This record gives sequence, C-alpha cells and structure tokens, in this order.
Amino acid sequence: MKKTYKNIELELLKEISDLEYYDVKAPLNSKDFWKEWQEKFNRANLTLIALRNILRKNRLSKQDFKKVVNLIKSYEDIISYLNSLKATALNARGYYGGYFIEFEEDDEDEMEGG
Repeated sequence: MKKTYKNIELELLKEISDLEYYDVKAPLNSKDFWKEWQEKFNRANLTLIALRNILRKNRLSKQDFKKVVNLIKSYEDIISYLNSLKATALNARGYYGGYFIEFEEDDEDEMEGG
C-alpha cells in the first residue's frame, strides 16, 4: 500500500530539513570550506559504510531491508552532491581534471579584458 501525502510541500520541507546538515555553507574559496566539506563528507561516507554493514550482517525484515536500501541510495546521492561541490571548488581554484593551471599575470589581464 502506497502512502499518499496531503501536502507535498510539507513533505519537501521535511526532506530539505533532514538534508540541511550536508549543506556546506562556507564560501568555496575559503579554508573553512574544506574543513566543513571534509567533516560532512566523512560523516556521509561513514554512514553509508554503516548502512551497508547492516545489510551484510543482519537478517532484516522486508520492510527494514527496503528502508536501509533507500537510506543507502540517499547517502549515495549526498556523497555525489558533496563530490560535485568539491569539483566546483577545485575548478574555482584552478584545478581542472587533476591538473593545476597557474595563470601568468598577463594571462589574467587578458582574461579580464585588460
């Protein structure tokens, strides 16, 4: 039997509230960004590992199995979000595909139109 929600907006607000911990609020170009990112990434990654261990080590009811599988999918999405945020931050600092591109002063002037 499927659940029906009377108000999807309230359900969405609840979901966003549950995920808000993983929102990195520090600016991309700050040292605080990396500290905050690492803390949130580690927590999400360790939670994902714990959930997978629960599946491997426990005989779960069908309902609990579905819950754990759905949580695993959610944490995979969170980790994907954090990795894309990391890539954006690295690109903003000049790292592209594992390479660091350092601009000469003349190159920066040309890029700014000067």
